[in-house]
Amino acid sequence: MGQRFRYSRWDGTQRGFDLDADALLNQINDEIIHHGDVNAALRRIMQQGMRDRNGEQVQGLREALERLRERRRELREQGQFDGELGELAAELADIVDEERLTIDQDEQRATESGDERRSEIARDAAARRRLQLDALPDNLAQRIDSLRHHDFQSPDAQRRFEQLVDRLRQQLLDQHVQQVSSAVENMTPEEYESRRLYEQLQPGDRVEV
Repeated sequence: MGQRFRYSRWDGTQRGFDLDADALLNQINDEIIHHGDVNAALRRIMQQGMRDRNGEQVQGLREALERLRERRRELREQGQFDGELGELAAELADIVDEERLTIDQDEQRATESGDERRSEIARDAAARRRLQLDALPDNLAQRIDSLRHHDFQSPDAQRRFEQLVDRLRQQLLDQHVQQVSSAVENMTPEEYESRRLYEQLQPGDRVEV
């Protein structure tokens, strides 16, 4: 069984991260020595985490995202999301998280390459993509529409998103066909003839006497 966590309101008795300014500065100095860029050092610490004064690892954003994705996957497998829309929203959130992880990884590889120009281009591209993801609407339909125009960095995230859109489009088409079929089945003979006459009188058509 995986490790469980319990969250509650802060009351002063909880044990927080045992960090101090010296530990943080030492970590930043080590990163600057290896990579020579203060901003890159800060981003790397935020993404990968750091060790506190006791040598314990404080998780970064990357690990937090991975754990969130895993927990979301467990809940989806257990059927604990509220209906199809809940499952769709969870899957979409997982796709966005996967895209964020790929953005972080690609930027890190560029930074570690030692190529200043490549690092600068990767940093600007990553900032642009993160801004697009941060600006995604809360509304599910609008979020999907916005992601259709997103320049995906992760091929896998893009593939999953396209599959999700195709599946959603097929579901909507099936629903439309069912509604039309149901409407036709419930038509009276008079309604059917009126509908047929209406279709014949559309522009470009003529009624044959």
